[in-house]
Amino acid sequence: MKRAFMLAEDAAHAAYFNNIRRVAFTLAEVLITLGVIGIVAALTMPALIGNYKRKQTVTQLKKVYSSMQQSIQMSQAEYGDIQDWDWSQNGQDFFTQYLGKNFNVVKNCGTEQGCWNSTGILTLSGKEYSPNPLKSSGWSSLILSDGVYISLLKQDNNHVHFMIDLNGSKKPDMLGKDIFEMTFTSVAFEDGYHIIAKPGLYFYGFGLPITSLVDNCKKNNTGQYCGALIQYDGWEMRKDYPW
Repeated sequence: MKRAFMLAEDAAHAAYFNNIRRVAFTLAEVLITLGVIGIVAALTMPALIGNYKRKQTVTQLKKVYSSMQQSIQMSQAEYGDIQDWDWSQNGQDFFTQYLGKNFNVVKNCGTEQGCWNSTGILTLSGKEYSPNPLKSSGWSSLILSDGVYISLLKQDNNHVHFMIDLNGSKKPDMLGKDIFEMTFTSVAFEDGYHIIAKPGLYFYGFGLPITSLVDNCKKNNTGQYCGALIQYDGWEMRKDYPW
């Protein structure tokens, strides 16, 4: 009787361990699963990182643009209409008085070097873009507390050009990626780069047909109009944006 009980107990143990072996993964199965996970991660991670950087860039660009617009509104309340401001000032003083009210400037280089990246500016096609604050005279540059570089050049006593480097000294130093171009004007004007009906702050390319913005914001072109394209698309980089 005792022997029969022990035999039954041994059979139960054997059945239990057989069930464990049936539900457990073999080493080969584990390695295959890990390999599949690695392949999926390798395929999806670049896209996820790219999407994150695109959204981060748009958020930073919109923040700088909105801060400038708010500064302009504050200055209008204090100094009157844009066309009545003192446009004879140099770029540094003009920005400080009228457009810098919502910015924390940690370094102001004026027209001296030291507040711009070491590359200058590249187009989307990889060519050197001119003019740029690194190699052209007359630009007034400064660094904000969040690392953004802002450089401005007074074209005349009617309008000012801005270059905004969203990530400062970091690469790629390229139009449409981390550098964007704006114009601030006291008059309405139309040229090959804008169609502006009234004074204000505008991205390069504002007012041009959407086909012109799209064509310019391609990898084989300059990328000057990418800011205007992002704004036109509702502050979004569409899937065909050249990231």
